[in-house]
Amino acid sequence: GGSILAPLLTLVFGYDVKVSIATTLLCTVVTSSSASSVYLEKGLVNMKTALLLEPTTALGAITGAFITIAIPSEVVKVVLAVVLLHLAIVMMYRAVNARSIGEGKGYELSLAPSISLKRRILAVMISFIAGMLSGMLGIGGGVIKVPLLVLVLGLPLKSAVATSSFMIGLTAAAGSMVYLLKGLIEPSLVIVMSSGIMPGAVLGARTARRLKPRLLSLLLSSILFYAALRLLWSLAR
Repeated sequence: GGSILAPLLTLVFGYDVKVSIATTLLCTVVTSSSASSVYLEKGLVNMKTALLLEPTTALGAITGAFITIAIPSEVVKVVLAVVLLHLAIVMMYRAVNARSIGEGKGYELSLAPSISLKRRILAVMISFIAGMLSGMLGIGGGVIKVPLLVLVLGLPLKSAVATSSFMIGLTAAAGSMVYLLKGLIEPSLVIVMSSGIMPGAVLGARTARRLKPRLLSLLLSSILFYAALRLLWSLAR
């Protein structure tokens, strides 16, 4: 996802980090749309929850995009590197201390009436932060949204993943509009990347099925860790 693509465009292809983030964010809209259509067809998306959280999440993405545009590229690199390091550590910790998570039943249920107002307000606030990180750094925000939907709002895991994927596309679209208006998105690059991402996603899904979840998490965390160090090293030179 964006946590890999944005550093890749900057470190390997030499694009400015702001252009990399903006372009990656728009690509997220394309990839999320294809995944969301499948989830919607299967009835896995909890629309009531998405409608509750997405307005503030989109606002967060717009805010994050404006922050990235306003601050120097060097600062953006540092923030991106710190977030990547955090994601790498979290994934590595979960891989080492892996435990099964129940998928739950009743993923078609609406937001449970037993969820307190306090929890709903907390979910809205956390969603704003997830959206801001998405808009700032071009990452999907699923790493925040899925645990939020499961732990705070009580959604089953399948529904949480589907709802998060649906929201990610809308959030990315909101942030992308800001970058598009500022001329930071490379249309030709979006076309090339999107055409490669789609078959890559299919290949990745097939490969992932053959790998143990723990091994997959360790592999991804290693890539994120390396990308973060490369970003920091590029600033030191």
